[in-house]
Amino acid sequence: MRVKAKWATACASAVLIAVSGTTAHAVPADDSPDEIFEKAAPATVHLIVTTAGGDFQGSGFVYDADAGLILTNAHVVAGTAALKVVIGNGEPVSARVVGSNPCQDLAVVKLAAPQADLKELEFGNSDDVETTDEVTAIGYPLSFEDPASQKAIYTGGTVQSTDVAADPSPSLPRYPDTIQHSATINPGNSGGPLLNSDGKVVGVNTLGNPEAQGQYYSIAGNHAQAQLDGLAAGAMKNDPGWDLFSMDEPDLAANFAEPEPVEQAQQQFIQNDAHGLFIAGTTTNSPAEKANLFYGDVITHVKGVAVGTVSALCDVLESAAPGEKIGVDGVYAVDAEESDAQFGDPWQAEVVLPNK
Repeated sequence: MRVKAKWATACASAVLIAVSGTTAHAVPADDSPDEIFEKAAPATVHLIVTTAGGDFQGSGFVYDADAGLILTNAHVVAGTAALKVVIGNGEPVSARVVGSNPCQDLAVVKLAAPQADLKELEFGNSDDVETTDEVTAIGYPLSFEDPASQKAIYTGGTVQSTDVAADPSPSLPRYPDTIQHSATINPGNSGGPLLNSDGKVVGVNTLGNPEAQGQYYSIAGNHAQAQLDGLAAGAMKNDPGWDLFSMDEPDLAANFAEPEPVEQAQQQFIQNDAHGLFIAGTTTNSPAEKANLFYGDVITHVKGVAVGTVSALCDVLESAAPGEKIGVDGVYAVDAEESDAQFGDPWQAEVVLPNK
């Protein structure tokens, strides 16, 4: 949830004794949630994202300290104009998005300058996760604190189900492989790590179910790992650089610093039984920006296909070729300040998809 925001194994002193025949074997005990947090918090970072729609917060974690690479959710950094990362008690530092796939809701961020003594987290095998396993979620949920000085917090819980496919919202993609658990994830936690009892990453915290108390979802770690090399190498095929919300999204206007124009636009769409994707912002120098797509535009069709939800858009994008020029049709939903365009006026654009 975005807000519009190697280390050792178990301690050697904590052991359980397993006896087989007459030989005693020392087995490291699982770390407590407190111990897991103590070790993992220095590698869990706070993302402060500036977009055309306002400033947002999210979380992420360092998975490659030498290269300064951070994994987070794509929806956390969508439409980025400026990006800062806060590590522990340090000052905000500049970073950039090097790879993003909104249809997988994963992105890799790189620190602009090397950081001394940067810590990283190690992935575990998420296929080994079983129902009732204890897990710990770490991140930077929304609070009244100054974002630059906010501290990481953790929540503990148990796995409720593994290998869950989810289609949670018209503004989010389908998630083919998630872990459902009870470790609370609040707005701002998106992109943070879900850790097993060994303190290894088994998931990327992503969303909660508002209609079911204590039900949260993290993208399975193995699924995320499979995307890392491509993202770190600059893969952006499914990301033209737009930040989208479905006009079918309940309480859509709550995602914006100035909700009134968005609320009025949504009401007009509802009255006309129309559907589309509202552009909340575009990434600087992105294909979307180069195609003159901006805040207040609503996409209704891509390559001639109606797209009222992000999952419908992803069906089109994932079938397109890297570097392909695609036709995009839409209407103005917020009156353009620098033209004569008014609400409901149609527009057409051509967007060249990233070539990898």
